[in-house]
Amino acid sequence: MHLKDTTTGEIMKTLGKLLHEVGGASGLALNLVALTTEDEREEVEKAASFAAQEHPYRLIMAIPRDVDAAEPRIDAEVTVGDRLGSAEAIILRLDGPAAAHLTSIVLPMLASDVPVVTWWLLDPVRYGLEHELRSFADRRITYSARAADPVQSLYRRAESYAAGDTDICWTRISLWRSLIASAFDGVTQAVEKITVKADDDDPSAQLMAAWLQTRLGVAPEIVDTEVERNSEHLPAIASVAFTMAGGETMEVERTADGSTVLRQAGLPKRRQTLQGRTLGQLLAEELRHIDPDTAYRKVLDTFQEHYAAERANA
Repeated sequence: MHLKDTTTGEIMKTLGKLLHEVGGASGLALNLVALTTEDEREEVEKAASFAAQEHPYRLIMAIPRDVDAAEPRIDAEVTVGDRLGSAEAIILRLDGPAAAHLTSIVLPMLASDVPVVTWWLLDPVRYGLEHELRSFADRRITYSARAADPVQSLYRRAESYAAGDTDICWTRISLWRSLIASAFDGVTQAVEKITVKADDDDPSAQLMAAWLQTRLGVAPEIVDTEVERNSEHLPAIASVAFTMAGGETMEVERTADGSTVLRQAGLPKRRQTLQGRTLGQLLAEELRHIDPDTAYRKVLDTFQEHYAAERANA
């Protein structure tokens, strides 16, 4: 149902009416508040629809529109089910002061007694919304790769970190991390050198290097490499190579078609396919964990320290 130049009260009255028509709300797992642009709306809806198969939730999608307008205005679309699967959805298009005061608009729309997750697909700094939607959320998901300066955006996230923060760029490397961790089963020698061939401007590559340092105690060298990918949601990492104390080497290399080869001294090559996941799959993985991600926090601290040192020496 579409509502033009409406109010929070009218939106919630409409949602209540729709829920009554379908038999009422049932088993909401959480609230998901997504901050996005009109151009990305369809992509967000598709991802939300997929994730809602695992996590029935109330989706509140906020789209800043004419942020320079003198008068506030809210246009809304309210749906239950329909194209968004099991989600209840409120899509807000906000003009002027309505966009600047996003938190006060969203708060009355939240379903009670379930966690709140906020998700920035856009760069909040660009819209002056960096501090909106933070204080009341149990979990906050950003996507630094979508920012104009992805690594700088990740660094800002590190500087302002609060328990519950995470980033899709961290989720993108979970399959890489699992593959590398399994490769070290049975390895007893210490690692002396790590080389990561990757796009130096990819936040996922920076997080991968920081994760390896926290796990192995060796700061990797990132060799800036043009990486061909068949999905933007893949990390821009071509290979990770290790040199052990005894001189043995191990390397994980991924080609553009998703074929991944593990080369390890004394063992036959091991192959598997490491394809890019959809945004919906990445979002669903993040929504499985409401508690703060302590591993991410540790890795982010390592990245922040390394990045700050690089800037100081530049």
